Parts: sequence; structure tokens; C-alpha cells
Amino acid sequence: MPSMRLTKQKLLFKQFLENNKDRDMTVSEMSELLEDSGIKLGIATIYRAVNRLEAEGTLIRIVNGSTSKAAYRYNGADSMVRTIHRVFCTSCGKTAELSFKFTEKLDMSVSDTTGFSISDHQMMFYGHCPDCRKN
Repeated sequence: MPSMRLTKQKLLFKQFLENNKDRDMTVSEMSELLEDSGIKLGIATIYRAVNRLEAEGTLIRIVNGSTSKAAYRYNGADSMVRTIHRVFCTSCGKTAELSFKFTEKLDMSVSDTTGFSISDHQMMFYGHCPDCRKN
């Protein structure tokens, strides 16, 4: 497969993602944030970049189960953990990471039960956060 030519737009987009690596964003949120920062990329360009970066593993897709709306999180070379373990509030969108000890035990249990050697996975629990449950 031929390597992709690194254009100025691709470089700006990758830098934008690296600067927002701890944030889950939809394509429309990316577009708005890019525009707010003075970077003008068309929505089709962003979609193409997102699809390419997801295919190569640089972006991880996270789907909100209540709306089926996809968000993406940067997963570049400096990211140590490629696996996502998270709880998502379907009311306000708040997320919380699950503890490593919990997920490590789950990985071992799945491996022991199935005989599979687990290399990667995503796990998302959906519900309502304490603040939304109060309301």
C-alpha cells in the first residue's frame, strides 16, 4: 500500500488531534474547534482524515449507545494504552475511566474462559452519572 502524502492540512489536523488527545470529539465538534482555532478544513476532508486515521489505529471510535453518535479519541504513538474502559452518562455525556485493576481482572477472565489471547478491546458501560440521577 503506498504511503499517504503528508500535506499541510494533514499535518495541521494531526497536530490538532495531538493537542486534544484527552478529549472525545465528534466530527462536527472537530470541525467547530478547528474553525475556532483558525484552521479551515472542509467537513469532507475531516471525514476522510478520520476514516484513514481510524483505519490505521491513530483514532479510536467511541459510540454513544443512546444516540449511536460516534466520537473519536486520539491514540497516537505517545499513547501507552490502546484499550478503552469507560462509563458514559447518556444524559450529559460525562465519562469516567474504569480502574486498571478491574479491567486487568476482566481481561484475564475473558482469556481464561475463551482461550483467546486478548490483544485489544473497547468496553463502554452506559448509564446516568450521579449528578443526572439527582435531577
